[in-house]
Amino acid sequence: MRRRLLTWILPWPALSAILFLAWMNPAILNPTRVAWLLDGNDHGASAIGMAAYLRSPPPWPSLYANLLMAPDGIPLALTDGNPLLGILLRPLAAVLPVGLQYVGLWLLACILLHTAFAAALLRRFTPNPLACWIGAALLTLMPVLLARFGHVTLCAQWVILWALWIYVDPARSARLLWWVAATVVALMIHPYLTVMVVAIWGSAMLRDLAAARGGKARAAVIGDIGTVIASLVLVLLFLGTINKPTVPGGGYGHFSMSLDALWNPNIGTYSTLLPATSTEPSQALEGMNYLGAGLLALAVIALFHAFRHSAEIRNHALFRRLIWLLPAFVALTLVAMAPHLIWRGAVLATMPLPDWVDRTLDPVRAAGRLFWPVLYTIAFMAIVLVGRMRFGTWLLAGALLLQIGDTWSVLASARGSGVLAMQTNPYRLTRDPRWDALIAQADMIEFEPAEIRYNLALLDEITWRAVIAGKPVRFYHTSREPAAVRQRLTRDSLAFSMGQLDSRHLYVLVDGNPPAMVASRVRKLDGISIIPPGPPSQAPAPR
Repeated sequence: MRRRLLTWILPWPALSAILFLAWMNPAILNPTRVAWLLDGNDHGASAIGMAAYLRSPPPWPSLYANLLMAPDGIPLALTDGNPLLGILLRPLAAVLPVGLQYVGLWLLACILLHTAFAAALLRRFTPNPLACWIGAALLTLMPVLLARFGHVTLCAQWVILWALWIYVDPARSARLLWWVAATVVALMIHPYLTVMVVAIWGSAMLRDLAAARGGKARAAVIGDIGTVIASLVLVLLFLGTINKPTVPGGGYGHFSMSLDALWNPNIGTYSTLLPATSTEPSQALEGMNYLGAGLLALAVIALFHAFRHSAEIRNHALFRRLIWLLPAFVALTLVAMAPHLIWRGAVLATMPLPDWVDRTLDPVRAAGRLFWPVLYTIAFMAIVLVGRMRFGTWLLAGALLLQIGDTWSVLASARGSGVLAMQTNPYRLTRDPRWDALIAQADMIEFEPAEIRYNLALLDEITWRAVIAGKPVRFYHTSREPAAVRQRLTRDSLAFSMGQLDSRHLYVLVDGNPPAMVASRVRKLDGISIIPPGPPSQAPAPR
């Protein structure tokens, strides 16, 4: 028991704490600190979506945030929110203080789960506990994870390791409930993670179908497939994301992975050792699938080792199981790269896609992410192969040092993003205390124009104030907009342009350009153009 405590139990929280503190400013763990989130990025949308959901929770078991996109409301999943965390916190909504953020604690939980599943995945295939924990550290110091601090639900990459952990063990893989749990949890966090986990599960089902002997065995596998699919459909209905059509996001192909992605960091911040090139900033993040210098070194060593011991490796049970991942991984890679062939930051060729393909792939337009399961499997195989070599543990330790040095800049960037969590005042653009009084007087907050191309940090701050006050907001930036909501927003903007105002609304003019017929009612607060609630003759006049 003592040996297990020292070699398996205590190293987990110790490693997790070290990696978390290297990655994030510990001040983000304070739920009352929100300044670091209200900057117009996706992590702010996640925090605001959760706060809106808990501030005015709908009847159980709805996952709608009624205060956002009011009066329609919007599914929590479409706010870059976290339905899984929402379900866990919903029973406490009546007693939780208003205006807390849970993003910091979520990120800590992601690191704890990531290291746990990484160690669990490697434990059977590494020669000793030290090699296992070094490998777990390497699987956590993945640039695709470290760079995701702005999109916090995508930091749940532990679900990929969880799916691989199920997949590599025949007994676990044969248990239906493991796959139902992994796929449902992934769907409750983020749809892209669901695609990745489903790819691994589908590979297991393909392998089981091929191995099934007789109609009864094949029927059992097909029954398992049907159970998982039915579970996912029920969860989608529960999330509310397929009940109503959404506006297509467009842009499939703008976020493609490059041919040299494994060794091209795309942005200098993601590597201190290797040169980076990309086609544009959006492709640089979403298409980034850089392994890191330490894991690259292991992959090269593993390739040489595999070449010299190919017969032995082909006969190993682990690699015989992993080979069944190839069909799904080839499909994920093609979708991640299409329709462009990118090399060293330049588009070499583009394959024209039929309109129906573009429409079909629109839900996964940030397709470069879909390579992540392949990336983690490459890293896993490299760690296992090198770890079994002579002096394997020493080689893994050297690779870890190299990986730390290479990811130093992205770790520093992530830590820097949390510096504002040390501030008690969450507002930088709306410092005037009169904002709270104006919002309290309004029945609704309306942003004009209702478009995401304007100041999203301003949108975040005013929406956060409104959510704390329990006031609905007619527009907020979300990952997807329901088509009916966009139609209503278009009508709102048309009415506003014609001077048709609701005296109960607080109008925030995010572009600073009011229609001529209401220009006399515009006031300035913190330099922001607003039209306060109330009739023209009674409206407060902040300056």
